[in-house]
Amino acid sequence: MGRRENRNREEEVITCPTETVVNTHTREKVIKHIHPKEIINVHRTVIKHKHCYPVYERDVCETIVEGDDRGCGKHHRDRCCRRNRGWW
Repeated sequence: MGRRENRNREEEVITCPTETVVNTHTREKVIKHIHPKEIINVHRTVIKHKHCYPVYERDVCETIVEGDDRGCGKHHRDRCCRRNRGWW
């Protein structure tokens, strides 16, 4: 604060303390945090092998006639007791 004299008149100058103005400019910066995840879906098929052994059984009854005097040379068979037995 001071006084200054001008030619014909007195002029007084008062100086106030400096006002401080703070201008803030904010800038955003994005930092990505990546957390990878792997998902595995398992579709399982179980195959079990079952071995079956079918058995076929049959009986054949034969009657052979030898020495037939007719001389045709054929053997005669009795087919009455022939049967088959299957697995199913």
